Amino acid sequence: MRARASIIVVGSEILKGITLDTNSNWLAKKLTGIGFEVARILAVPDEAGEIEWGLKALLECSDVVVATGGLGFTEDDITSQAIARALGLGYEFNNEAYKLIEQRHREDAVKYVKAAYMPSGAKPIPNNVGVSPGFIVEWRGKKVIALPGVPVEMKEMFERYVEPLLQSLTGRISMRAIVVTNHMVEAEVDELVRGLRRMEDVYVKTHAEKPVKITIVVYGGDVKSACAILERVIGDVSRRLNVKSVEKPLECSG
Repeated sequence: MRARASIIVVGSEILKGITLDTNSNWLAKKLTGIGFEVARILAVPDEAGEIEWGLKALLECSDVVVATGGLGFTEDDITSQAIARALGLGYEFNNEAYKLIEQRHREDAVKYVKAAYMPSGAKPIPNNVGVSPGFIVEWRGKKVIALPGVPVEMKEMFERYVEPLLQSLTGRISMRAIVVTNHMVEAEVDELVRGLRRMEDVYVKTHAEKPVKITIVVYGGDVKSACAILERVIGDVSRRLNVKSVEKPLECSG
C-alpha cells in the first residue's frame, strides 16, 4: 500500500489573500517524487483550534503530515503549541533547539527563545537560513513534521534533512513526463487515453491547452523501474495520439 502524506499550511495571511501559498505546491511535488501519495492539502488560520482540528483530520488519512508556518517567535506563531495539544503531548523548552538558535544568533538568541519550545519528544530540524528550527515528532506510528513558512528556509530544511528520511520510508520514487500532442480538443485526447488511468501506479492528466498537453506520473521501486514504466506509458500514449514532443527526466533519457 502506498504511503500517504498530507500538508497543512498555517497562516491567516494566506487565507486573506495577502501572501501567495507556494509551499504546498512545492511540497506536493517533492512528496510525490519520493513515492508518497499526497492525500490532502489544507490551509488554516493562525488559530490554535483550527490548527489542532486540521492536524487531527489529516492524521486520519495520512502516514506523514508536513506543516509549514507559525514556528517563529512572534505572538501569532502558535503552530508548535497547537501541534502539541492536538497530539496530547507536553509543550516544553527544547534544549537542543535552543542550541541550534545560539549557534547562528548567539547575541540575540534570548529574543528568539519562543522558537525553542516544541512538543515533548520532538527532534529539532536545523534552520541554516533563518532563525526558527523545525521539528519531527512521532505519534502512534505516524510522523508530524513542522517547518517554517518562509519558502527559502522551508525548502533548504526539507531537502537537507527531511527528504532523505522520508525517502527511506516509502522505498519508492516517482517520475513524471510532459507529452505535447498535436491535438487541439481535450475531450478527444481524454477519450483516447482513458484506459491508461486504470493502470496501477500510473497517473495521467490532460490539460486544456492548445495543443493539448498530458502529464504522466508513475511510481517505481527505483529509478530504473520507474523509468521503465514511464517509457511504457509514453509508448502507449504515442500509439494512441499524434505526439509533437515529450519532456521527460534526465534519469530516463539515457
